[in-house]
Amino acid sequence: MNRRTALGWLGAGTAAVGLGGYHQRRRIGRWSDRNALHGAQEIEHPTVSDATSLRPTESHLIDALEELAERVEAARERWPDGEIEADEDELMAHSGRQFERADATLEEYEAQRGSFGEFSAAERLDVLGDLRGALGGAEQAITLAALQRGERDRDDISADLEALREEYEAVLEGLSYVAPNLSWAATAYGELDEWLDTARGSIRMAERYVHGEGNLDTVEPQYSAARAASARARLDDAVRFQDSLEASAREEASAGSLESDLEDASERLEERTETVIENVEFETEDGGDEIDAHAYRIYISHLLERHDGPTDAFEKGLPALAVRRAVERHAYALSLPAFEDIPSTSEPDVTVEFDTTGDAVRDAKARASSALEDRIRADGDDQLVQHLCAMLVDRFERQDRRLERHLEAINEESASDWARQLEQTRLRYLEIEELATAIPDVMAVVTEIDD
Repeated sequence: MNRRTALGWLGAGTAAVGLGGYHQRRRIGRWSDRNALHGAQEIEHPTVSDATSLRPTESHLIDALEELAERVEAARERWPDGEIEADEDELMAHSGRQFERADATLEEYEAQRGSFGEFSAAERLDVLGDLRGALGGAEQAITLAALQRGERDRDDISADLEALREEYEAVLEGLSYVAPNLSWAATAYGELDEWLDTARGSIRMAERYVHGEGNLDTVEPQYSAARAASARARLDDAVRFQDSLEASAREEASAGSLESDLEDASERLEERTETVIENVEFETEDGGDEIDAHAYRIYISHLLERHDGPTDAFEKGLPALAVRRAVERHAYALSLPAFEDIPSTSEPDVTVEFDTTGDAVRDAKARASSALEDRIRADGDDQLVQHLCAMLVDRFERQDRRLERHLEAINEESASDWARQLEQTRLRYLEIEELATAIPDVMAVVTEIDD
């Protein structure tokens, strides 16, 4: 080995030792964070009981399962070899694949039919949603065959959609929002409104497919028929849910139609929310630079008006859903002042250095857990409070998954990126704390009509 080679080996070895030492220092430096994050994982967050108000019965699920079985069998009769031929121009959901999914869903839930009675209300609702989606897949295959054989045409499907739109309007018009109190109405009928809104969305998409509206590249009537089948079944579900909710509500002596109260509450919540937002500072300083505050990130994520916001629901004639969304939005608005002076972790133009540690994350989770537990203990019997607490429990569960990812990648980030990620997690826990703390003030606005 000559001198140059020896020096090369020596340099490479020194570099390797140095690199290894760097990684070792990073690992040693993060043992404290690792222990703290494990400690955060051990902090149990509160839970809430089955929060859904829509409670499909066992017979309801069996009816939906048999309806799907009938349409799957009808599709098999049209395509006995199982080879569903779609047009070459199909650019969206392939009819064959949709039918395969419908068939697989049928097989899955046929195997579980005998256990429907053991499912929770939330589990039954999930099953019903799967069955209604699969129904559209079977209907798509049936309609494709009819179109190819000249048994149906676009005009037939368009006429069916007009009739379906009228059915939807009739169901919407028939909602009476009978409830013993405003909180019960906003929660229970809010879920029903959401179920109806899903049907409305399917009808609207079906209309776009058959008429080629919007920015769709594909105009395929079989897609319209698929959406229409799912929507019509959901309308039938909505009628059953409404009957069940009204029967439960009338067991209370105070029950009555609260539609006008819901509309008033929706407007009141939106006005108060806008007032709060107007008084929030969305920028803060870091080293003399004006940067976005974390309050601005909350505003962008949860308060910026979108098509699925309270106003949208109100304009669609879904007042309970409007109140439920307005309640969530008002809670986020009330949390904003706590984050006015905290720099955003996603500031694009200015580099903000954070020094957040695993200990800070653990402490933030402990505070959030305690705040939510206090709220459940104090007001957890109120249905609307239950809904808000369930929303926060869901956020806790997402955060737990985030903790797992931190621990899996604890040695993969630079010091600055690692601290930034920990700060993001800390802030999300603090959001939960602030939201839980804000619930009484939110409810005061909701029930102001009763004062």
